[in-house]
Amino acid sequence: MEYYDVHTHQIFLEENDDPYHSCIFDVYPLEFEVAKESYNRHAFSCGIHPWYSEDSDTQMAYLNEIAPNPRIIAIGETGLDRLKGPSFEIQIPVFKKHIELSERLRKPVIIHCVKAWEELIGVKRETRPTQPWIIHGYHGKPELTERLIREGFLFSVGDQINVASMQLIPLDALFCETDEDEMSIRDVYQQAARSLNMDPEQFSLRIAKNVRKIFPTLEAPRAWHPDLEEESE
Repeated sequence: MEYYDVHTHQIFLEENDDPYHSCIFDVYPLEFEVAKESYNRHAFSCGIHPWYSEDSDTQMAYLNEIAPNPRIIAIGETGLDRLKGPSFEIQIPVFKKHIELSERLRKPVIIHCVKAWEELIGVKRETRPTQPWIIHGYHGKPELTERLIREGFLFSVGDQINVASMQLIPLDALFCETDEDEMSIRDVYQQAARSLNMDPEQFSLRIAKNVRKIFPTLEAPRAWHPDLEEESE
């Protein structure tokens, strides 16, 4: 099985890196130059988190400089947060700058959204993006899930899932992640597959197909099989 972690903050030492998964590491603009020299195999998403969108002009200018780098394959995480960060009068304009960058470079957006779904949908309808928007760490209720599906969002799930919502999300709109959680990407896959009553191997193949479509330059990991791990122990 191939494992893809499309959103993580967990940077591992290169020599201890698991060869059976590929990651999209989330970094802030000013972290990218060091990160790209330290981690040769994985790709990056880069953006300004809505919590830190105030006084972000310098970081935003630098993001525009580095975002064309082919190692950066997604813009974000960016988005809206009602519970933490500055007012939406500040968050929304910064979010829109990320959208403009995503459209110009034709790179997907990794979305952070907390209790701001109406505003998020409003911005999407206003800007009418052509690039995919992936809501990371998604575990919303079925009613919200149905609405977001109609609006064309994609979904990345981690250690917290809503099983009823998982039954609604189209398989071609689904990804997996670890974010900052303790659950490994293998366990995330296992949990997600169980929630869908799917064979883990078939689930892995489906997620790999989604990744190759949305992130075609992300390097494929080595295929993992339990027997290989047993032999190496």
